[in-house]
Amino acid sequence: MPNNNSITKFKEGFQGGSRPNRFEVEPSWPSKVAKPTDTSIKIISASLPQAKINTIGIPYRGRTITYAGDRSYTPWTIGIYDDNNTLNLWKAFQNWKELLDGHYNHRVDSNDFDYSSLQTTWKVHQYDLNGTEKVRTIKLYKCWPNVVGEINLNMGETNFVAFNVSLTFDYMEISKGIGQNNAQY
Repeated sequence: MPNNNSITKFKEGFQGGSRPNRFEVEPSWPSKVAKPTDTSIKIISASLPQAKINTIGIPYRGRTITYAGDRSYTPWTIGIYDDNNTLNLWKAFQNWKELLDGHYNHRVDSNDFDYSSLQTTWKVHQYDLNGTEKVRTIKLYKCWPNVVGEINLNMGETNFVAFNVSLTFDYMEISKGIGQNNAQY
């Protein structure tokens, strides 16, 4: 009887796995925000976003029976290198937030355009082991920044400055590899 738990069997079925550094984020900016240059290469970390189906508990004879409830999404966080050029990402995200809720006047800048134009579609692509083909693409619809993280300044630090941005979105679409069906969630 052959042993199905052998390391050889595992290696034959594993196909090399995937790497966390084989990804690219494809941003989309509102028309009123100046488009930063080289955006995708300055985004240093991201995740495939979390989607959760909440549960509805129904008490029945001393026990709780659970049913699937509504789908919810947590904000999607990306890590970004700060840059000193005039079209940097930190400034672009601050400008986007200003359009959503003015810092001084506490107003949405929607005088001459539709509010929905402040919500855009972002994409995150995950690539194969060699970084040549897309394994999947996730489109995040109706994105807007709800948190632009702090930039820590420190005289003793020698690394590049980075900050995080959390984007809220309404729903997502997962595009699978070549020849597979897409699913909208």
